[in-house]
This record gives sequence, C-alpha cells and structure tokens, in this order.
Amino acid sequence: MTDLDSLARWPLETDGWLHTVLVGALLVATLPLAIPGVLLSGYAVRLLRTDFDDGSLPAFTDLRSLAETGLRAAGVVVAYHLPAAVLIAAGTAGTASAYHQWRTRLLVRPETITGAFDVASLTGAVAVALLGVALLPVCGYVATVAVTAYATTDDVGAAFALGRLRHRIRSTDTLRAWLLASLVVAGSGVCAALLGTVGAAVPGVGSLLTAAVRFYGGLVAVGVWNVGRTTVGGESDRGTEPARPDSARSDGTKSTPVRPQETVQSNR
Repeated sequence: MTDLDSLARWPLETDGWLHTVLVGALLVATLPLAIPGVLLSGYAVRLLRTDFDDGSLPAFTDLRSLAETGLRAAGVVVAYHLPAAVLIAAGTAGTASAYHQWRTRLLVRPETITGAFDVASLTGAVAVALLGVALLPVCGYVATVAVTAYATTDDVGAAFALGRLRHRIRSTDTLRAWLLASLVVAGSGVCAALLGTVGAAVPGVGSLLTAAVRFYGGLVAVGVWNVGRTTVGGESDRGTEPARPDSARSDGTKSTPVRPQETVQSNR
C-alpha cells in the first residue's frame, strides 16, 4: 500500500529533483504570463505519463514538444470549463445591466431609490453567476479525468470521448483520488502563503519560496491522483489503451508498459 506520507516524500527520492523543482518554481513564479502556464501544463501531462517506480521526474527538455503538449492539455481544460464560464459571464453581465438600469432610473427619479431597483432581474443574474461558480469544481474534476485520458492515449480525441469517460467520472475511487489531490494542492497553497510571509523580509526570496512550495505540492498532487485514481473492471485507468512500446509520443518520450498502481490507503 502507498500512503500519503510516502507520496509526500517521493519527489525528494527521485534523481535530480532539486533542479526540477527550481525550474518549476521559476515557471510558477511567472505564471501570470501565458508561456509558463503552457509549459507547466505540458509538464503535468508528462507527470501523468510517468511510472513512479522509475526513480526520476520528467525533465523540462524539448520545450517545443512540451509547449505543444501543454497547449493541447490547456485546450481540454478550457473546453470543459466553458459551461461554468458562460454562466458566470452571463450572470455578471446581468448584474451589471441591472445596476446600470437602477442608476439610470435613479437619475430620472431620485426620490425612488428602492423602487427603481429591479429586484427580479438582479436576483436572477446573481443566481446564474452563483450557479456558474458552483459548477467550477465539477468542471475541474471532469477536466482532470479528460486530461488524464489524453495523457494516457496521446490522443486529444480521447479527452472528449464522453462515453468512455463516463464510467471513470462516476467512480467513487476517481472522485476520492481527485479530492485527495485537491486537498494536497490547497494544503501546499496554505504552506506557501505562510512561508512566503516569513520569507518576505528578504526581497525575492518570499516569492520564489512560495512558488517552489506550490510546484512541489503540484508534484505530490499528481502522484496522489496517479496512484489513487479508479480501477474499473480490473484495469488501471492508465492501462485502458494499449502501450506503444517502441513508438515516441508527441512529447518526445517513449511509452512504456505501466505496472499496476497501488491504491491510497483509505478507511473503508
């Protein structure tokens, strides 16, 4: 069995982990820019394709291929977040419109401050926006499963094969793995904020330390997801497509037979 404590330590037990974490930290620190985000997305796909028994992390090499992979993964994530984004945009626009109408009516009839307010329109717009916000975790969960399908098959079409993804999405094991990985990300974010506050006394150190902790948390989160995601019908999620032993993937790495993954310890 692989427990969370072991997963939290596994990046430190790989070869060249310090160099990888430093490069990842620099990319995280510059995340407002698009290019670092694309490269990190491509690296996440490489992590999803990693056999953790190899004892090494994927390298930030072949940047062109890494960027191409990252663009595909980012496209999948954006596509699955569109429903929530549309609802949030519509709700925000409706709220702004209701406010604008209230301001206009108020200018015409200043004595009726509350009477000029369209409560029904505002309530409906806010409800639509809140529905979009509530859908964000759902979209994130489905997008994670979809990107994993792309990483496994090296085929973007697999990320949108809803018929094949449905059984994984509905699996409680998949949901549990995603929740655990999300908790790891949230926990690393809290630790990064605390360490960043302590390191803020030295210019530049706080932001780099925060980025390093966030990147390390991402490594552990992917490890939790890879180990804990569902096994359906006796086959690992990573083994639903035949491996291509001697063919190169689009990111330049060769696919290798994947050994069965251990499951995260849980109280059942």
